[in-house]
Amino acid sequence: MTWLVDIGNSSIKWAEYKPNKLGESQAFLRTESGVGEDLDTIWGNADSPEHLLCCCVAGEEFEQLFSQWCQQVWGLQPEFVRSPEQGCGVTNAYLKPERLGSDRWAAMVAAHHLSAGASCVIDCGTAITIDVLQADGLHLGGLILPGLKLMADSLNTRTHVDIDESEGGNTTLFARNTADAIHGGALYAQVATLDRVYSDVEQSLNTPVNRVITGGDASRIISLLSGEHQFIPDLVLQGLAIILQNKSENDS
Repeated sequence: MTWLVDIGNSSIKWAEYKPNKLGESQAFLRTESGVGEDLDTIWGNADSPEHLLCCCVAGEEFEQLFSQWCQQVWGLQPEFVRSPEQGCGVTNAYLKPERLGSDRWAAMVAAHHLSAGASCVIDCGTAITIDVLQADGLHLGGLILPGLKLMADSLNTRTHVDIDESEGGNTTLFARNTADAIHGGALYAQVATLDRVYSDVEQSLNTPVNRVITGGDASRIISLLSGEHQFIPDLVLQGLAIILQNKSENDS
């Protein structure tokens, strides 16, 4: 039994993988309790998997603590994906390929296998990442911008506005309190950026592109975006499944 694990800055998402079949994904929001306490909560009573294939953007310290827990509780060393120069039909554009986030790599692998033609791959998490793929799998590069909460929090902490969060809760173009104005402003900033990026990418490539979107905030953003989008909540896990399958085929 293999588990595929997507470790982000804010959450951990995982699913069981059997040959050619990805199970239903589950997610857990990380807390300030610490890595061990979080893993005790979500996996403390779970049966040990035989293999863990992970992508992690939470940093080296998290990886080390995660590995220690897996070794102590399950006697298992997790495997972490590193972004290669080329693999699974995708060519990495980064000058230092390993510096590309492994979640972005996995998402691009999935998008390339799921959609014909060029793709713009968006992951709406703590940060929003944008990656562009040609139809032949050549990664052209991408962008990173603050996610919704990060953008709103930055405005909160770097200004002296008086915010009453109890007033918030509505996303509207015509906000009538500061909390809604900040959250709505962050949302519209993301939407405007993505719409402009889509337009510029299609103009640059001179072809329509598949708009593939994932991440925890995708459902909030997608309703305001122009054009059609393919929303795939477990895109990164699907990419990990393809990476694992490709590795198995090469090893056999």
